[in-house]
Amino acid sequence: MTTSTLAAIIYKQGEPVVVEELELDDPGPGEVMVKIGGTGVCHSDHNVYSGYRRNDDLPTILGHEGAGTVEKVGSGVHGLEPGDKVVFAIRPMCGKCKYCSTARWNLCDPISSHQPSAQFHKNGTTYYAGLATYSEYTVAWENNVVKVDPDVRLDRAALVGCAVITGVGAVVNKAKVETGSTVAVWGCGGVGLNVIQGAYIAGASRVIAIDTNPSKFQYATRLGATDTVDASKNDAVEAVRELTDGGVDYAFEVIGQPATLRQALEATCEGGTAVLVGAAPDDGEVTIPMRHLFLDRSLIGCSAGTGRPRYDFQWLIAMYRQGRLNLDDLVTRTRPLTEVNEAFRDMEAGAVARTVLVP
Repeated sequence: MTTSTLAAIIYKQGEPVVVEELELDDPGPGEVMVKIGGTGVCHSDHNVYSGYRRNDDLPTILGHEGAGTVEKVGSGVHGLEPGDKVVFAIRPMCGKCKYCSTARWNLCDPISSHQPSAQFHKNGTTYYAGLATYSEYTVAWENNVVKVDPDVRLDRAALVGCAVITGVGAVVNKAKVETGSTVAVWGCGGVGLNVIQGAYIAGASRVIAIDTNPSKFQYATRLGATDTVDASKNDAVEAVRELTDGGVDYAFEVIGQPATLRQALEATCEGGTAVLVGAAPDDGEVTIPMRHLFLDRSLIGCSAGTGRPRYDFQWLIAMYRQGRLNLDDLVTRTRPLTEVNEAFRDMEAGAVARTVLVP
């Protein structure tokens, strides 16, 4: 059987997203169909929309940061049934691949683990889909969703699957920021804001937010930044060094550009750590002076917050419900799925922390 569903589709990169009705197959073995309750507009989706990152799998359905309600389950699915609320994980936890077997859950290799059987299609054309949360309904592998409490708000929980785990996880799982340390964050988009609040939660004594768009600082300070630096008017490295008497203990680059990654490293003190969190361009390369590393500095990368979805999603949502993790101020605007192009324009203008599409 098939289900009719609206979906946001890229037919050609650099052109507006098209929202139209498609047919979606029922879930196959080990798969679940989910009715989307909310999906965050992430910069990774904008990268596909704009052509910043090349995508040859066209037409493709956007979306990966989502939450919803299980509608149908395929054969062999364990622990999930219709009516369950779930959050999508950008990386699954298959438990069998090389990475899961060595406790590196965030690097789980879904391609070797599972090939989806359910497809989006229309008039004989098959549409490429990852998690495809920019839709009314989608089908995902059971290991790509995490069951959460039934009373959680889906338009808030959606953010946990990407922006929150990527940002907070970079701080607590990868860098392991200590209480009292100093932190600088390059980029105050959705993920950068979660690095900021991750540093606040970890007990950093100083959290410096850096961006070229000062309108973003209102969100940064609300989520825990103690200082802000407008990089369009100031030398960010010098500003950070002056604020911290020689450099921060931890610097996070959440833009994905070689120049800002080097700045982040140069803004650390001796023995400090710079962390690449932003999605880098396919051809991105960075050159750094060897003396920085010689003085005990570290340059490391972090993918998907070095997260463990089945574990981390639960405590993150628990902290939100306790008022210790701020998801409400991250959601600047909600829009219907049909306004996805307007949501991208808001992002380009720096007018939002996060937009959530509610199909």
